[in-house]
Amino acid sequence: MLTRAATLVTIMALGAVPPGWAQEAALSVRHNAEQQELIFELGPLHLEANADHGGVPQPKAQAAAMPLAGYLHGFTAEMIDGAGRPIPSVLLHHVNIIAPQRRELFSEIMQRVGAAGSETGSVLIPKLLGYPVSAGDSLLFTAMFHNPTSESYHNARLRIRMRYTPPKSGRPIVAIQPFYLDVMPPAGVHAFDLPPGRSEKSWEGSPAVSGRILALGGHLHKYGVSIRLEDVTEGKLLFESAPQLDDRGNVIAMPKKFFLTKLGIPLRADHTYRITAVYDNPTGELLVGAGMGALGGVLAPDESQVWPTVNRSHPEYLLDVKVTMEGSHGGQGGHHAH
Repeated sequence: MLTRAATLVTIMALGAVPPGWAQEAALSVRHNAEQQELIFELGPLHLEANADHGGVPQPKAQAAAMPLAGYLHGFTAEMIDGAGRPIPSVLLHHVNIIAPQRRELFSEIMQRVGAAGSETGSVLIPKLLGYPVSAGDSLLFTAMFHNPTSESYHNARLRIRMRYTPPKSGRPIVAIQPFYLDVMPPAGVHAFDLPPGRSEKSWEGSPAVSGRILALGGHLHKYGVSIRLEDVTEGKLLFESAPQLDDRGNVIAMPKKFFLTKLGIPLRADHTYRITAVYDNPTGELLVGAGMGALGGVLAPDESQVWPTVNRSHPEYLLDVKVTMEGSHGGQGGHHAH
């Protein structure tokens, strides 16, 4: 006679988990020294067929300590089953990777190290650039899953691989900082309503330090037309990107742009910048909470600039932590965040 644990393993393999038997998703980290890679896994995840994010159990925000010091060179995100085999990437709505011990470039919220959705693909930067980390630094992971397919997936996992270079590798590395911009205010709800027809949503701010933007990528939801970044002070368009859509208006890819050959795009602390998301809603109805618009970038700070320290008592930081850890719908870092 099978034990309860053995029965659960058998049932999971067949793709059916009885109510109440689902395990809580947990975050783990492994160090592959030979490949110079860190592997983070979040699971198990139980994703019933034809379920939106409200129809599947969502994992809580979880943190892991960096087991080493060095420089990170980006990440890849993939969905796998219990045996490590690939399953559809569309199961991932989004994942955010956050550094609580650092602040953002344009605001006092926790620094967003990276973000991905099913349309993002690999987020990798050349090895001559690196995000500096110390052993013991925290990385906070928040993620949302759904299952628009006709097949249920149980014991699924999100696997994130991060390449790194040791601090004493002998290879010259330019230290970079990731940054995040959103068309909604930095801390709080980041989903917004889409009125019928064409509409725009914007936010303005100034960076804490000057530097050069080396890469940019955007995120939009269904019916997204474009996302752009402008230097308001100079009246100059710096970046614009249009998504690839399927015949239903779903975003299937967002192009990423690198500016290394031009030595980057100058960003000045004494300038004001505007991010704008453009949508075209053809349904004739108000779509509640259907819009998002965000940019993720890589900045090489000027040599004379010092990255500001985090202020854990700042109202923006406190609100960001609250929303992120509670995982409230529409929250920054929780549901509907990128």
